[in-house]
Amino acid sequence: MHSYISSPGNTVKILARYGIKLKKSLGQNFLIDTNNAKKIVERAGISPEDIVLEVGSGIGGLTEILTKKAKKVVCVEFDKLLVKAFRDIFKSELIDSLKLELIHADALKLDYRELALRYKTGMVVSNLPYSIGAVLLLKMIMEAETIEKMILTVQKDIAERLLASVGDKNYSSYTVKANFLADYKFCFQIPRNCFIPRPFVDSWVIEVKRKDNSSLLDDSFDRDGFFDFINACFLHRRKKLINSLSQKNSKYCDNVEFIIKLLTGIGKDRNIRAEELTLKDYIYLYRNL
Repeated sequence: MHSYISSPGNTVKILARYGIKLKKSLGQNFLIDTNNAKKIVERAGISPEDIVLEVGSGIGGLTEILTKKAKKVVCVEFDKLLVKAFRDIFKSELIDSLKLELIHADALKLDYRELALRYKTGMVVSNLPYSIGAVLLLKMIMEAETIEKMILTVQKDIAERLLASVGDKNYSSYTVKANFLADYKFCFQIPRNCFIPRPFVDSWVIEVKRKDNSSLLDDSFDRDGFFDFINACFLHRRKKLINSLSQKNSKYCDNVEFIIKLLTGIGKDRNIRAEELTLKDYIYLYRNL
């Protein structure tokens, strides 16, 4: 019977063999549950023609299962000891790079548009490094427009921010910006004891599907400007929206009465807080400002 890399015994042996000490500072929490690793890959619905991007491949626990389903897997890993172990473990698969390729790089410094176009990939399946998961998710969606779908394992608190509804305690500027870019769906939970080292919270596997905003927006819409506007709105999350806006930027300070008029036009009170407005509300405000 085949013994998978993601089994607890194999993971521990490999880490010991290469003298690898996992770093929490790099978000290195390895999944040591093969059943859950298989569930992640199954949830992705990978076809034999798919080229899959995996960011934070580690020693290849998920990679091993992905390669059985996909046409090719392109992996990204930053830690040089993990890269050494990965190259030894997958030596035969890496020889001609038809089935598997490894990129030794900092995931936050890659250009995902260029990467996706180079490898013709439209899917990401990853257990994201916890320390950079939230930032990396948005970076990949913003840069790689050809990537339509992601199946990601993230910490529960990040998933709760992505899936938060208006008025929830987890509803934030991150929620609004992320939901402008994509739709998110909860798949299943993975307990914290399925990882090494054991993190402080459980993990959630989520499905991310790129959102088509073409019907809402025109070519003149400035996404970066919109995101700056969202940040300004949430400057003081528990205070009035108009107070946050007037403190952040003089152009909003000079338009307080107009902002109040816009809020009234969508049935909102002048004392409303940022966490009480929907994505649609924010798009309306920004376009009129």
